[in-house]
Amino acid sequence: MIIATASDAPVTGIVPKFRHLPRWRWVLIVLGLGLVVGIAFTTSSVVRRRSTVPEAIVVLEWPDDPKSEPKIPVNDIAIGRRNGLGPAPDPRLIEALPMGLLPRIGDDGSRPSEIYARPATPAVGNIGSEPRIAILISGAGIGHLATVEAMVKLPADIALALSPYATDIDRQAADIRSEGHEIYLDLPISQSSELYGGAGPRELGDSFDLETNQSRLRWALGRFPGYVGLSGHFRDRLKDGGSAASALAELATRGLLQFDLSNDPINLDADLRTLAIDDALHRLEQTAREKGQAIGVAGTTPLAIDRLKNWSATLASRGFRLVPVSTLLHPTGAP
Repeated sequence: MIIATASDAPVTGIVPKFRHLPRWRWVLIVLGLGLVVGIAFTTSSVVRRRSTVPEAIVVLEWPDDPKSEPKIPVNDIAIGRRNGLGPAPDPRLIEALPMGLLPRIGDDGSRPSEIYARPATPAVGNIGSEPRIAILISGAGIGHLATVEAMVKLPADIALALSPYATDIDRQAADIRSEGHEIYLDLPISQSSELYGGAGPRELGDSFDLETNQSRLRWALGRFPGYVGLSGHFRDRLKDGGSAASALAELATRGLLQFDLSNDPINLDADLRTLAIDDALHRLEQTAREKGQAIGVAGTTPLAIDRLKNWSATLASRGFRLVPVSTLLHPTGAP
């Protein structure tokens, strides 16, 4: 007995009629299918890329007029909460050298230490007599995520010092300034107790001759625009009249501030424990009450950033005024 199955059934009438289509129509069908697949793949890739873009970094379009304010997106919480600083570099403050665009005093007397600084909030009433506190976040730029966290979470009056070894440093500097923070150049200075290169391959130090120190200084100065001055361990690591100190004399002629980390700023995160950082912030307040002002320094550690964020939120209620670092470093002692 022969059993007929569905597969044995005649296929007459089931075979698609388009089997006998002309070849040119087959080509059109294949191209059409390929186009649909390509569009679907491209769309999914764009969606994935958009979903991974860090929301903290927003590119602002600056107007042609340098005196105008940037157009800040209304729906951007991170940037909309504060006023960004103007674009850098200022054409008046540029000296074009082979190693880059170095800052200089403008022909009209304009100085980078003033033009690139964050203006202090005008003192009104009793605010002018309150103790002033400034904070510098050093070593920024090496860890991109930590730098973004610092510039977004912390008040704009807190300054950041960028390492010249940072990558994508121009964009990082622009993003930091767009958040309203003034910037310092974190200059690598060698320490006598460290092995050669302990502060990096472009470190300055008295073990190098004047020409080497000048070359390394100018390399660092040309890394990015828009900084107010330089920060580093100068007094405790360099000799007066030494080759490195002689090279650093150039900073004054370029209109830059010099923040010496040897001059007893309070290290806020030498001990990376919550209670230790809180104790350091308490000492910072005590020093400000006794002397009228104080400066604290911290790194880009997540714990230090979080403690500074919480501490600064209630600082005014305790009778202190948070000001930019340049306000306390400026020779005139700007209010």
